[in-house]
Amino acid sequence: MGRIWSRFVILRFCLAGLVLALSWGIEELRAQAADSPFPLFKHDLQHTGRSTYLGAQSANFKWTYPTDDHIISSPVVGKDGTVYIGSLDGNLYAVKPDGHTKWFFSTESGIFSSPAIARDGTVYIASRSNLLVAIGDDMKEKWKFRTGGEILSSPTIGPDGTVYVGSWDGKLYAVSSEGMHKWAYQTGDSIVISSPAIAQDGTIYVGSRDRKLHAVDPAKGNQKWAFLAGDKVDSSPSVGSDGTVYFGSNNGVLYAVDPQGNLKWKYETGSWIYSSPSVGADNTVYFGAKDGKLYALGADGKLMWSFSTGDGITSSPAIDADGTVYVGSWDGKFYAIKPDGTLEWSYSIGASIASSPAIDADGTVYVGSDDGNLYAFGR
Repeated sequence: MGRIWSRFVILRFCLAGLVLALSWGIEELRAQAADSPFPLFKHDLQHTGRSTYLGAQSANFKWTYPTDDHIISSPVVGKDGTVYIGSLDGNLYAVKPDGHTKWFFSTESGIFSSPAIARDGTVYIASRSNLLVAIGDDMKEKWKFRTGGEILSSPTIGPDGTVYVGSWDGKLYAVSSEGMHKWAYQTGDSIVISSPAIAQDGTIYVGSRDRKLHAVDPAKGNQKWAFLAGDKVDSSPSVGSDGTVYFGSNNGVLYAVDPQGNLKWKYETGSWIYSSPSVGADNTVYFGAKDGKLYALGADGKLMWSFSTGDGITSSPAIDADGTVYVGSWDGKFYAIKPDGTLEWSYSIGASIASSPAIDADGTVYVGSDDGNLYAFGR
């Protein structure tokens, strides 16, 4: 009888453990980035900027949505087609696919950062008031986490629901989906607009004004390695399918670094790079520079083509399913460029575009502008 009872207790313990593990798994799944057309800055954890949907094939202007100040923030798109975007007026806006207001949430100061959407509908946004805020889809604040400096970096949601974001205090923060501090990784200078990217092996990459790209272990926030660039790193890194990390520097160089932190190649533009690179399905790397050009480099670092706009490019390109590249320019135009580097179409907004585009499942392409408007272009 004693043996039977012991086995029964062990069985119950194992079943309880299984239930607990399953519940943890469910909570983790809920906290992950949303399974939506464009849930994060640059689309995915690797920041490839690559959508699985076909974008607008012509300059078919659909609508604008006005805010009360410049839009530097980049839009993201939820499962139901709601578009989320921040404005320097301090509000996070949730906009319906038809261009009407769903709701808006007021923060304490201007928003440069782009939102991130979790699977459970929670929207994370950071502001210049040093706050990372979690907002439910009911428009109510769930929690807020304060860093030691302004946050211009866009948050990224890890596979376990941890939210990673850089701050002007030079730290990369890891915050749980419940708003609890997990760890902070200190760089040697401010993290300004560089947004953390997460490789397939979990390594977190972020740039800093200490002139380094940092590779961080997600478990405890320890440094794996740091790669010294020639100048400040404000560009956000992107990770290719083979683990290669691409990022730009203010010395005008685009770097390709392997997962061990070794330089594979570099390409010199001669003009600083704020634009974050995007990686096509064929591993072509696209990025903009202050010289007003959109560059396309092969996986070997050789120039395939460049497309000239009328002014600098800080907007980060988005790539649709057929390889069309969408990007904004300071010349006030929004561009769609064919994979061969020729113009598909352009639309004159008339105000600088620093915002990076997002692509919805129905082909609508969204982008913000310095005129304070969110623009929608459809198929």
